[in-house]
Amino acid sequence: MLSIAVAIISSVFCHLFIRHLSLIYLFNSSFYLLVVETCKLLACLACINCIKRRHLKIRWGFMINSLLYALVNSLTFYIPNIIEPAIYAVLIQHKMLWVVMFSALILKRNFQSIQLVSLFSVCWGCMLVKMSDSNGDISPTAVLMIMTQGICSSLSSIWIEKMMKKKERPTVSENKSTQKLYWFLADSMQMYMFGIPIYAVSAYINPQKINLPFPLALTLVVSGCLQGLSLGAVFVYYSSVTRSVISAVVIIMLAVIHGVFSTQIVLGVSFVIIGVVGYVVV
Repeated sequence: MLSIAVAIISSVFCHLFIRHLSLIYLFNSSFYLLVVETCKLLACLACINCIKRRHLKIRWGFMINSLLYALVNSLTFYIPNIIEPAIYAVLIQHKMLWVVMFSALILKRNFQSIQLVSLFSVCWGCMLVKMSDSNGDISPTAVLMIMTQGICSSLSSIWIEKMMKKKERPTVSENKSTQKLYWFLADSMQMYMFGIPIYAVSAYINPQKINLPFPLALTLVVSGCLQGLSLGAVFVYYSSVTRSVISAVVIIMLAVIHGVFSTQIVLGVSFVIIGVVGYVVV
């Protein structure tokens, strides 16, 4: 439960903090992601060396995840330029349904009927919340891109879980918790290793001015590291579906914090709460 709590709190904080900073300061989002990924890699390397020093075999499967994320991130920057951002926020919620589908197909996970209904309720609730400020036209090209992004994002989540939950691992500790923690950190390090060159290229080809004070920049990086590592832990200790539910909870918490309560938002929050409770109880 600790990883879930940290993931929710850090995600909410990062969203609010970045939104606040973007109104006052200039910062390069690509460079920020590069710094965060590098810090996460170094943190994982330091921790696994504290547990046990050993030569790690490169797991090239994580390159697939890095390429999928590169496509997802590219579409994230491009799609809002051709479609109303609020509409984009609504349509991208469909990726939760792809996570469930890929979990069943790739991970052979079975879902009870009430769980499927609960997840649909969560998805619909998020869409209602996001619909509260959406208006504008929807182009077929934008819809196709959003579908592609949702599928790639969901497939990436499932692939991470599949890679990180490999059962046959060399023993580094007789303590099962330490053993699991070590391989989570080792896998995370390799995942960040493959992703860093992509973020480096993105930061190079998209230079932007930066006037963010160092203390605020440090806070942003630390919170980003906590968010990334805690969300990564969810894949190992829980599942990709749980990761999607966490995203839904974050959306609801942000809606409540912003203090705008229209009929759609109240209904959306209610659907998400009912869905989360239904999924967790089962």
